[in-house]
Amino acid sequence: MNNKRLLVNIIWHMHQPFYWNEDRGHFVFPWVRTHLVKDYLFMPRLLSKFPGVKVTFNFSPVLLEQIGMYAEGKKDQVLELMEFEAQRLDESVKEAILKTFFLVASERVAQDLPRFVELRNKAKEGIDFSEQDFLDLQVLYQLLWFDPFIRKEYPQLSILYEKGRNYTEEDKRVILRVTEEYARKFALPYFELLDRNQIEVSVSPFYHPILPLLYNSNLALETTPQIGLPAVSFAYPEDAFAQVQMAVNFCRLFWQREPSGMWPSEGAVSEKIIPIFSQNGIRWVATGEEVLFFSLNEECRRDEAGVPITPEKLYTPYLVGEKGQEVAIFFRDRLLSDLIGFEYHKMPYQQAVEDLISRLLRIKDALPGDREYVVSIILDGENAWEFYEQNGLPFLSLLYERLSSEEGLATVTPREYLSCQTSLPRLKKLVAGSWIYGKLTTWIGHPEKNRAWEELAEVRSLFASKKACARDKEKALRFIYRAEGSDWFWWLGEDNPSPQKADFLNQFHYLLNKAKELL
Repeated sequence: MNNKRLLVNIIWHMHQPFYWNEDRGHFVFPWVRTHLVKDYLFMPRLLSKFPGVKVTFNFSPVLLEQIGMYAEGKKDQVLELMEFEAQRLDESVKEAILKTFFLVASERVAQDLPRFVELRNKAKEGIDFSEQDFLDLQVLYQLLWFDPFIRKEYPQLSILYEKGRNYTEEDKRVILRVTEEYARKFALPYFELLDRNQIEVSVSPFYHPILPLLYNSNLALETTPQIGLPAVSFAYPEDAFAQVQMAVNFCRLFWQREPSGMWPSEGAVSEKIIPIFSQNGIRWVATGEEVLFFSLNEECRRDEAGVPITPEKLYTPYLVGEKGQEVAIFFRDRLLSDLIGFEYHKMPYQQAVEDLISRLLRIKDALPGDREYVVSIILDGENAWEFYEQNGLPFLSLLYERLSSEEGLATVTPREYLSCQTSLPRLKKLVAGSWIYGKLTTWIGHPEKNRAWEELAEVRSLFASKKACARDKEKALRFIYRAEGSDWFWWLGEDNPSPQKADFLNQFHYLLNKAKELL
């Protein structure tokens, strides 16, 4: 039995792609705002109630950039549709509201708002909406996103929840005021946690690209030799470098601290990009467990209880890279991370927490007692909670409480862990892969995804060949960087279906077209 503690490295990743459309003067999707009022303040404020728990928050700079735009008064299409007076809605606006205002990932988010469910059923049955129906829907679709803390913090907001229906135009203005205020004070709870060393803040490449595919799209062949690649290769190592460099510079200014770590977009890594990390001062990165076992040319096998057969391999960070350019790499426990992300919301929260704690203790007992090992649990800090009761409040509260009190477990940040290590084993080879099955096929290989890469390569090549004025070329390159984001490729193909797939593709093409116009 291992009498040493098992260290738990929790990384909550926060990310949204670039939704701003300057031609329209608004964000084409509302998801930065909805997660702002639902998750981005909720997560640090909840953690502050458990000072014995340490976690890492990882942000993509493109998300922070957009939150700042909301703080300046910028709006998204949904907010603009809400602002239309219900008595003056024309047919096109009514159609847009009915198309957009019922988009929710989970039934949980609407369970406390029966009027919203009533209106959704009415829309499904094709029954005409009255003026009051539209007004109620305009308000309710915003209310269902607010986290449990906001509801208590703002009495005017609590009144709107209790009211439930028969809203007025003035009620909309309450929502706008609270949203802008939340955007302005977004960073404050993070700074408080940083000042007491309870959290580490890490960063992703600026516009969340898949770095190995920017470096050379042929790197996808390393784990999927049979993959069909685009007709034109994309190979711009300088873009991969720029996305990392811009992110580090932004993080340094925003958080007033030097970032030491990076969750590469979707955990996508390769040997080729390790020097890019080290040259930009990044000391650690993280990726999926499958990347480790592909690199070791081994299979990750687990026993009946879900514990890896060779736990000491998975729960050890490694050094990767040439001497003088080494970077430490942590490997995500897929089972534990995915249980939180996709499964535990289906269980009573007490049962879910006890299951996770018992799994961690079984891992601890299976490890050698020679040193302290670290389990890395890494997942989105935003998307899972809309499937949980009260936005995950009961589950996360009990989880943090148990992690605080369990003697055999201790939470740690990667920076803290590495500061106590005198040596780490070296990984001889690192294959190109991500947290999704250890491969890159989520973003390349399907005809639709490949076509998008070909379009991106065409514009990137145009940039290299054109002689435009320096200011226009700089702006064009920024649009290209935005189009390199992973999300535009994620939704293409058949693996991640979405009713908004065409809208995401339109935003991708908008970014490319803006670059071409400038050139």
